Amino acid sequence: MAARATRSASGAASSSDEDSRCLLLGLSHDELGVIFDGLADPLQPIVAVALSSTCLGLRTPLRAALEVLQDRHERVKALCRKLHTSIDTLINHSADSLFAENNQFLFGVDAASAANNLTALSLILKWLPRQNVCLRESCIGDAGMQALFEGLGRGALPSLLYLSLGRNQFGPAGAEALAAALRRGAMPNLETLDLARNPIGHHGLTALVAPLRKLPAFKTLHIHTCEIGDEGVASLVADLGKDDFKALETLYLCCPFNSAETNLPTDQSCTTLISVLNSAAIPKLARLDILRKDSMSPDAMDALTEAVKRRHITMSCCPADCLGVLS
Repeated sequence: MAARATRSASGAASSSDEDSRCLLLGLSHDELGVIFDGLADPLQPIVAVALSSTCLGLRTPLRAALEVLQDRHERVKALCRKLHTSIDTLINHSADSLFAENNQFLFGVDAASAANNLTALSLILKWLPRQNVCLRESCIGDAGMQALFEGLGRGALPSLLYLSLGRNQFGPAGAEALAAALRRGAMPNLETLDLARNPIGHHGLTALVAPLRKLPAFKTLHIHTCEIGDEGVASLVADLGKDDFKALETLYLCCPFNSAETNLPTDQSCTTLISVLNSAAIPKLARLDILRKDSMSPDAMDALTEAVKRRHITMSCCPADCLGVLS
């Protein structure tokens, strides 16, 4: 009995000594949370779990965070099963692209399931940087866009260069969710953004313009058939500073023939673009697609064509040209 008590006392003393040597215990709860969050990879949670095991004194303050991490890990595993892959495959796969397009069975379902799937996808994107991500034609919608991007902040997706979200049935609210992530500093090195065939309107485009203008490597914007109208075109190029869109090379505003799109650019947009082209704005612009046979007069298109020629910019004269790239 005495020996058992001695061992117990010895063990308690050992634990006390261990805790006293753990410098992490001297940190505030917020400071400890920052460290844990930086290690809380739901694809590989072992590092964060190991941190909590470094001394007994960390287990209680990190218990809630560990429960959240476990829940996220289970969500990611469930999504991987639906995608017919595994976490190990994602981690060990050497490809620099993630293509999850045409996944209506994941995102075009009931709201709760879609939000859960998109939250899990957001975690995968955040912790498994890819250079190219394609989520086209997946019925993401406004709520899905909010679930996908609300967890992305400064430093998220630093390797992402190409993001395709075309044909996903989201409007201004979905565009604002993406814009908010960009304003928080997510995707700082983005080069190409494809939003084609989503009815974001001029309100959605206006929300996106400010953060997109400041991206230093941003080269290509696809916003054809997005119902942006003259107001959207105006917001895109209004009050451009010398550092706005400084790398932009390609702008797809094209509206294809026989489209049912409403709120089309008119002669007013031609006038707006001519003014920009006659200035020194968007210095690297090399290709512009803005063509709609029945919404712009021949005179306006001729004037725009002349302005484009003076800047040595290529302007497509056939809607099928951009449809092959964007549809």
